[in-house]
Amino acid sequence: MHTTISTTADFIQNWDSRINFLMDGACVPFSYEFPSTEDIVTSLQEEEATTAITGEKRETGDASNVIDSFRGKSLDDLSARHFQLRYPDVTNLDCAGGLFEGITEQVIIPWKQYLLENDFGWDRCYVLARVSGPDTCTGYHMDRSNVLFWNVRGRKLFHGFKDPDRWAPIERALDRRSDQIMPEDAKGEDLLTYDVGDNAFLWNHLFTPHWVDAPELTFGINFSHGGLRHKGRMCRFEEHVYDLTGKNPNESWHPETSSNAFLQAT
Repeated sequence: MHTTISTTADFIQNWDSRINFLMDGACVPFSYEFPSTEDIVTSLQEEEATTAITGEKRETGDASNVIDSFRGKSLDDLSARHFQLRYPDVTNLDCAGGLFEGITEQVIIPWKQYLLENDFGWDRCYVLARVSGPDTCTGYHMDRSNVLFWNVRGRKLFHGFKDPDRWAPIERALDRRSDQIMPEDAKGEDLLTYDVGDNAFLWNHLFTPHWVDAPELTFGINFSHGGLRHKGRMCRFEEHVYDLTGKNPNESWHPETSSNAFLQAT
C-alpha cells in the first residue's frame, strides 16, 4: 500500500485516488533552504498571527490558542509543554530579511506553475508553516483541503487508513471537527502509516481521516488546495460538498490565491 509518486503522469492519475502517497522527482519542482528549526521557533513565537496548542502524543489536548503563554520561552521550556505552532501564510514573512525570504519565488510560484502546466486549476492554494515539539500529535481529523505536506526536518508518523472511505464515507464530508472521532474498532491492519524524515513530501487527500505523531522536534509546511481541478474536474468528495452547499465554499477562503488570480498576476 505504501506508494511513492515520481512522475507527472502518475500524479495526474493518483491525485484524487483517496489513498495517500509520497512524492518526489518531477512532482517536486522546487527547493528551498530554510532557517534552522530553532530560529523558526524563536521567530514564530513573536508573530501576532501564530497560534499554539499543547498536547501529548495520542491526546489532542486543549485546542485553545495559548501563544501568549509561549512568547519569550526557550525551546526547552516549550518542549516540556508538548507545544505545536502554526503560522497561517508563509508569504507574509517573505520580505527582505524575513524568516521565509524568497519562498514565494523559489517554492510557491514553481508549484503553481507546475499545476497549471499540467491542466490543474484551483480556487485556493496557500502555504502554512507548522512546528511540532517532541512527543506531540495532531489528533484524529479530516482536512477540507488536498494537502501537499512537506516534512522539512525531523521525524513524523503520518497515520491514515488503507480504505479511508470505509471509515469516513462521503456522507460525512461535512462533519464538524468535534464529530471526527477515531473509530473504536479500527485495528492495526487497517492503518496506512508513513514514517517520514527530512525533506519528505506526502499528498494527503481531502476528507481522508488521519493523525500525525511527532516523536521529536519537527518543522514542515503544508500546501493547502481548495477546489483543485484537473481539466475542470474536482475529486468526487469536493464535488459532493459543492453540490450539498450549493456554492463554492472557497469564495471567502483565500480567494486571492486562486489559479485565476495567479494567472492575472503573472
